[in-house]
Order: sequence, then structure tokens, then C-alpha cells
Amino acid sequence: MMTSRLYTLLHLKPCNVVGIRNFIFQNVSKSSKLFYCSSTEAIKDKVTDINDKKAYLSENIKPDNIGYTEKLTNNAFIKRNEDIENNSSVTKVHNELQQLRGTESLAGNIYKVNDTLEDIDEELPGPFDHCNEDLSDIGPKMTATYNFAKFANDSHTIQQLVKLGVELYKLEANKEVLEMFLKLDFERDMKPYIQFLSDCGVKSENLGFFITRYPKVFKENLDDLHTRIRYLRARNFNIQMIQRIVNIHPPWLAFKTQEIDNRLGYFQNNFQLNGSQTKNLAVKSPKLITYDMKRIRKSTFAVKEEMGFNVPEIHLILLKAPRVLIRARTEVVKTFDYLHNYMELSHTIISQEAQALLCRKSRLERRHRFLVELKRNQYDPTKPLYVSLLKLVKGSDDEFCEKVAKASIQTYNDFLKTF
Repeated sequence: MMTSRLYTLLHLKPCNVVGIRNFIFQNVSKSSKLFYCSSTEAIKDKVTDINDKKAYLSENIKPDNIGYTEKLTNNAFIKRNEDIENNSSVTKVHNELQQLRGTESLAGNIYKVNDTLEDIDEELPGPFDHCNEDLSDIGPKMTATYNFAKFANDSHTIQQLVKLGVELYKLEANKEVLEMFLKLDFERDMKPYIQFLSDCGVKSENLGFFITRYPKVFKENLDDLHTRIRYLRARNFNIQMIQRIVNIHPPWLAFKTQEIDNRLGYFQNNFQLNGSQTKNLAVKSPKLITYDMKRIRKSTFAVKEEMGFNVPEIHLILLKAPRVLIRARTEVVKTFDYLHNYMELSHTIISQEAQALLCRKSRLERRHRFLVELKRNQYDPTKPLYVSLLKLVKGSDDEFCEKVAKASIQTYNDFLKTF
């Protein structure tokens, strides 16, 4: 009865369990079950092994009453285990008390937090109030992108490339270049290459053009780049020649020394050039040396077989207008057809002013027919009133009218309306 009242008391009001235990020890008889259940060591005394029973009998029971006392002892052990189970109920009560105390503590803290919030006088801004804070760092994670603009504010490397004049919008289509620039550190990874380019004669205002044309220079080994420059020096290219090659055609540095050597040998052997002429060809048109060899072979075949130029004339065309082998073969054939068949110019005259082969057929036709109307279409250098093919195809319409046609631009425009 007393135990049930204590259990009810513990559930009704949070109290000090240690105090209750002390009260039981001081006021309850030691023979009471309540006193025994209040002991925290009772569980440790639970006897389950037969050896413990025998030890208990040998110490406390006399030999002449073994049968009777053994029965009493068994009953005592059973009763003792029941008391220990009752003690577990007390432990359960203790745990419930601890949970109740934790809940009350949490509730108290919540009240304190609410009181603290009520003490703050500052009001939270409304959704449409003007914001003076910098919230640029607040935003979603970086998602997939295919342009540099998304990283311009955060990437120091991108900012420095923009200052150098790199045309990043031309490189965005290349995902490999995009990822490469975002991974590189400007100070650690790029500055050594920029210093190398400066040593090779690339001017500061031309760095943006160089990187735009050849962004993968930062993936090359610096030792390999130095070797490619030393190769040109070994082939007797002077410093001015090397500077021109690197400045006007940056992808030259992407080719290994063996490849450059093989290509220079190809042009020297197939077009009967000497060493000096080969160097001049490389300096005048470095793009031709690194161009697709299949297209060069097709263009060479067109110049020799379709147009009918002989070896000396091809040699002359290559030295005067090497871009003829780079330009689209069909366009070159159209221009040659108009020069040779409609303007009735010989292979010799065309080869001596081979730059005319680089002109668009439509532009060449308009200017030639205007000279025909003026009766100034005289292209033979051995006769008077000679008109140079180079002057015919070069320059603006104003320059053409003033220096070649000797007519006003208005007259030329009126002629084009009837063309």
C-alpha cells in the first residue's frame, strides 16, 4: 500500500529521487519490501547459479536441518528475486521522473526564448521593403553552364583574361577550354606562360589575340615550347622572323619540332625552294606551313592540273601569294577561269600578279566590266595605259575609281545599278 502511494506521489509532482531514497532508509523498517527495493544494489545480488545457493547453505544452515532448510532457502531465493523485480519497477519510475524533468526544463527554456524575442524591439523587414544588405553570396549552387559570364564575378582567372583582351565569347563553344580556364590559377599556372610569350616577342597588346587563337598553350609543357623556339633558331630564323611567326599565327607553337621540320621539307622539295625561300615562305604565311596537308595537296593539284600552271609558275605563285593554297579550291578555280577565259590573260601574267587569284570573282567581274565600259581594260605591261591586276583587285571602291578607273564613285555606283 505504501509503495502504491509513493508511486502516485512521484507521478503527481516532480521531486528529488535521492531525497525520497534517504527518507525510506531513515523511516522504513529494514525488513520491509520497500526498504529492500530502494537499494540500487539489489539487482547485483540476484542469485541464479546453483553454486551460489550451495555457498549460502554452507554458511548459514546447520547440517541437521538440511532438507527443511533447503526448502526454506529456495522459497527465500524465489521471494528475493520477486523483490528485485519490484525494484525494477522503482527504476522505471525513476526514468519516468528524469524524462518529466527534462520535458519541464525544455518547456522552461522555450518560455525564456519567447520572452527574449519579445524583448527585441527591431521589426523584421517586409517582403517589399528596400534592402540595404549585400545578399550576393546568397543563391543556389552553381549549375551547368556553357559561358564564362556566370563565373566573371567570382573567378580571378576569368577577370584577368578579360583584362588581357581575350575574346572569351569565341571560346565558349569549346567545353574543354571552358573547363581548363576555370581550373587554372592565374598567378600559379598562367603567369609563367605569359612571361614565356613576352620573351618570344609577343607584345602585351597582342596577348589577348594570342590566347584567343591558341588557348591550349597553357596545357603545353614549358620545356617543349622552349625547344620549339630553339629549333627555329637552329634553322637560322632570326629573332624578328620568330616574333612575326608567333604573333601572326599562335597555333605554330602547338606543333612539335619533328612535324614542323617535315612540313618545311615538303615545301622545299615539292616547290623547288632553297633554304632562304623556305624561311621567307614560313615567315610570310606561317599558317600555310601548319595547314591541313590533304587540302594543300588538293590545292596544289588544282593549280597544276586544273589551271595548267607549270612548275616555275607555281613556284612564283607560292612565293607571291602563298594563301592561294589555303583558299577554297573551288573559289580559286572560279577566279582563275574569269581571269584566263573572260579577261583573256595568260598564265604568265596571272602568275606574276598571283594576288589576283585571291580576289572574289564577283568583285573582279564588276571592276573589269566597268573598265571595259571606260575602255581602260589594258592589262599587258608591255603596252601603254597598263592597268595592274594588283591595283584592280586591291583597295576600296573609292581608291579603285580614283587611281585605276579615273572616274567618280558616283559614276561607278550608277554603273552597278545597271550591272
